[in-house]
Amino acid sequence: MNVPINISISAEAVAWYAAIVSTLALIITFLKYWSERINVVVKCKSNWRVIGGGSIYAPNKDYVVVTVINKGKRPVTIQNVGFVSKNKKDEKGILSDSLLGPRELKEGKSTDYLIEQDLVDLKKIKYFVAYDLTGRAYKGKLK
Repeated sequence: MNVPINISISAEAVAWYAAIVSTLALIITFLKYWSERINVVVKCKSNWRVIGGGSIYAPNKDYVVVTVINKGKRPVTIQNVGFVSKNKKDEKGILSDSLLGPRELKEGKSTDYLIEQDLVDLKKIKYFVAYDLTGRAYKGKLK
């Protein structure tokens, strides 16, 4: 005995299902984009010394250390690092370590740039800045 089975799905149920699935897809796409974006952090510290022989840095001088950290998943190449002063009429500067060439930072990696502390007036510096190959600026203040 064959009994026919009838399944009826209303248009309203299909619409709700489509709305829920498309919203979830949008959320997943956004979260993937958000987690894979470029996320570079610049940290600056003063009064550091370089210890060890054979270095191009003098062991008896204080340095400002600018650390550039890639916290994102995409690699980023840092072209140069410098600073901007508080007064627009004053100077902007580029750290000489930047002249050694660009540095590629992969996921979770960092690199340091040093400048002799007595070459700059730290009270006049507004922030330090790192530029990638596209010209995007990443700022960090001295702590």
